[in-house]
Amino acid sequence: MPELVTQVEDRFPLTHFERALEGFQPPTEAFDPRGAWVNTYDVWECSQGERKLGVLRVERTPRGSDLARLDVRFRKNAAGGVLHAEMSLECRTDALATPIRWQATTAVHDAQDTPIEDTRLTEGGEVGERALRVRVGGSRARTPFVPPGTFDWCLFDAVQRLPGVEMTPLEFTLLDRLNHQVKPGQRLACRAAHTIELGGRRVWREDKQVLERGAVYRPTPVREGAVTTALYAYDHTGRGTVPTVYWTDQRGRLFFVLSGLIGYVLSGEAQA
Repeated sequence: MPELVTQVEDRFPLTHFERALEGFQPPTEAFDPRGAWVNTYDVWECSQGERKLGVLRVERTPRGSDLARLDVRFRKNAAGGVLHAEMSLECRTDALATPIRWQATTAVHDAQDTPIEDTRLTEGGEVGERALRVRVGGSRARTPFVPPGTFDWCLFDAVQRLPGVEMTPLEFTLLDRLNHQVKPGQRLACRAAHTIELGGRRVWREDKQVLERGAVYRPTPVREGAVTTALYAYDHTGRGTVPTVYWTDQRGRLFFVLSGLIGYVLSGEAQA
């Protein structure tokens, strides 16, 4: 059962993204993580204050009971320009949303969001039993890995179908997209269930404490307009990766992905 109600600022790493979470309202509509859905996330950075850098959109389309298609669109401000990436993946419906094959395109745009010449890169690939087979332009590469393996964006689907605190931790290899690196020794596990006050805004009130002679007033933080929500926290740790926490509600919908200085926060756009 979820524990006592706590506030965002009392839960690591949510506290580092407090501004990004202000005003967040958990969706109330029905959600089936095994069905068709669209989740859109605002991309935040909290290195020098908190600022919104871009958008990630993930769409899932079932292909029978054993397969699903993931369509990913990503945009992020970077170094005076804008990085665009699109990726379509055919995945299994297992615990890791294991990819079978994919197509990806990346490009850099200038500050006016106009494509910069010669920055477009197109890639395709397949995940074999123990190796990645990748095509970039006219070249091909084969990269061995220890199965099972998955992409980080596949985990945005996979964690929504995990059983919470009842799950058995998963050991896997992270297949780092586009640069063909593989990172073995990864682990995904459910940390705990939490009940947290989400959204609203933090304000300070004075609590009066009457003493034998006089009284004292103590400032106390409270949240106005917050919604009490039960969440699961899934921790992804491993060699060569920044520890990442995936936060879902009890229906499975992924609300937040927080990884070091970067956070993905579910937005109100195009949810289904």
